[in-house]
Amino acid sequence: MTISEIINLDKRLALEGSVAESKYFFFDTDPREKQTFAIIFGGYEKCAPDFNIKRKTYPYHVLEIPTQGKCYLEIDGNDYYLEKGTLGGFTDSVPHHYICDPDCPMEHFFIVFTGSEAEQMFNLNSFGPGMVVKQNNPSLTLFLAEAILRSGLEKTEFSHQLCCHYLKALLIEQSLHITPSDKSHPMSISRYRQCQNYIENNFCTITGISVVAKACSITTRYMSRLFKKYNNITPREYVMRLKLNKAASILLTTSNTIYEVGTMVGYTDPYHFSRNFKQFHGLSPQHFRDIHLE
Repeated sequence: MTISEIINLDKRLALEGSVAESKYFFFDTDPREKQTFAIIFGGYEKCAPDFNIKRKTYPYHVLEIPTQGKCYLEIDGNDYYLEKGTLGGFTDSVPHHYICDPDCPMEHFFIVFTGSEAEQMFNLNSFGPGMVVKQNNPSLTLFLAEAILRSGLEKTEFSHQLCCHYLKALLIEQSLHITPSDKSHPMSISRYRQCQNYIENNFCTITGISVVAKACSITTRYMSRLFKKYNNITPREYVMRLKLNKAASILLTTSNTIYEVGTMVGYTDPYHFSRNFKQFHGLSPQHFRDIHLE
């Protein structure tokens, strides 16, 4: 299949529903190539009262951003309502069915994307194979959705890169305080957020991950699984990154000795601090300070 044929297929997939008004953009992205993160197409639609799409499967990830009206959405046998203040999403190969509320037709932005990071972004937001959630920051979500549409329609040299960055920012921002629109939201994301918040507020004094697990009333093994699932990092690495980033900031904003800086971020052994700092930043603490300060 040629790129032209793929794009024409994308247009058919996008335009299956009945709409009263629409704006679409398409990128020359070959879905057969291995992508880390790529937008295939997207746009804005003002749905007609008879808007109705039912598919057994779909080859991409889809994000729905309603702005007005209401639409019934069944995803893999689960029922939801898309309406202003919610986000809907589903992954490839998941059956779904849209039925617009004829008395209050939906208006929405949608983005269709693919790549190895797409599923990671969905896991970050606990969409799983698909669900509808409440928007964390509706005004910012709308701003980013409009920015994606604007950049997609402009088709400048960097439009695709910009749209991908805007979409990632939208999904990451949404994940910060995600709230489910039904009871299917897993408790694991709440546990992960609890551990993450504890670490961010106490990392300078944390001496081991068992301290975090105890404070959050979970086992270290379960906590490690949560961090692997939602952040692709171990709790120990997360603590170390925060410590060493703060150490770098202290080195460049104070005259404290290397030993004092290490102590301030929780290292009792200056050799251990210097070794970890060099592994993380690529330079010893003193060299790091020397090359950045006159």
